[in-house]
Amino acid sequence: MTNPNCLNCGDQLTNKFCSGCGQKADTHRITFKNFIFHDVVHGTFHLDKGILFTAKQALVRPGKAALEYIAGKRKRYYNVFYLILMAIGVMLFIRHIDELLYPEEVLPPKVYLNEASRKMDELFIQKSKFILFLYVPFAALNTFILFRRKKLNLSEHSIISGMILLGILLLGTFANLYFPINNFLNWSGMAASMVVTVIINAYVIYGYINAFGSDYSKWGIAYRMVLFYALICLEIYILFVIAFGFVSNWKFGPVNIAPFG
Repeated sequence: MTNPNCLNCGDQLTNKFCSGCGQKADTHRITFKNFIFHDVVHGTFHLDKGILFTAKQALVRPGKAALEYIAGKRKRYYNVFYLILMAIGVMLFIRHIDELLYPEEVLPPKVYLNEASRKMDELFIQKSKFILFLYVPFAALNTFILFRRKKLNLSEHSIISGMILLGILLLGTFANLYFPINNFLNWSGMAASMVVTVIINAYVIYGYINAFGSDYSKWGIAYRMVLFYALICLEIYILFVIAFGFVSNWKFGPVNIAPFG
C-alpha cells in the first residue's frame, strides 16, 4: 500500500524511500506468500550477499577493502565486527563437532603441571572469544604507531585490524576442516599445523601490505612488519603475565597450557 506519509516515522514521502528513516514507501500487506517469498527468502538472500561479499573481500584484498570502508563505501559491506563474532562462533562450532567425531585426534587427554596450569587453560578456553578479539585493539595500536603516512585515527586502524582478523578467522575455520580430511588421508597433524601457521602469517603480512604498501618502500614495509610482530609478541607476553598472576595469586612458577583446546 502506498501512502502520502511514511508509515514508520510520518514524514512526507517524495520518493520510493522515506528521506527521514529510509523505509520503503510501498509497504505491502503481510500475507503468507509475501512473508515466505519476500520477507524470508529475499531478506535471507540480501543478508547472505553482504556477508559473502565482505568475507570474500577480507580474504582477497583485506587492506584495500578496509580502506574503502573507511573512505565511505559501506553499503556493500556487512558489519565487520558482527561478522567476526559469527566467524568465531562457526569456528568453535566446527571445532566442537570435530571433537565429537574424532576425540582422540582433536583433543588428546590433558596433563597439567600444576593447579595454575589448569586454571590458565580454563581461562583461555572460557574467554576464547574475548582473547581472539583482543587482536583488534593490539594490532590497531601497533599500526597506528608504525604506519602514520595514511593519517588514519586509531578507530580507522581498528577497521583494518578487524578486516584482517576476519580473514584470519575464516582461514582458521577452513583449517579446522583438516581434521575430518585427515581421517581419510592420514596427513601429519604437525605438518598441517605448520602449513596453517605459515599461511595465516603470510596472510597477515599481505593484508598490511595491501593497506599500506603504496605509502612505503619494500624495506619500509619489511622492517615495520618486523616491529609489528615484535609488539604483538610483547603484548601477548604482558597479557599472559597478567592472566597468570591473576590465577596464581601473583605467585609465579612453571606452567603449561594448551590454549583453545
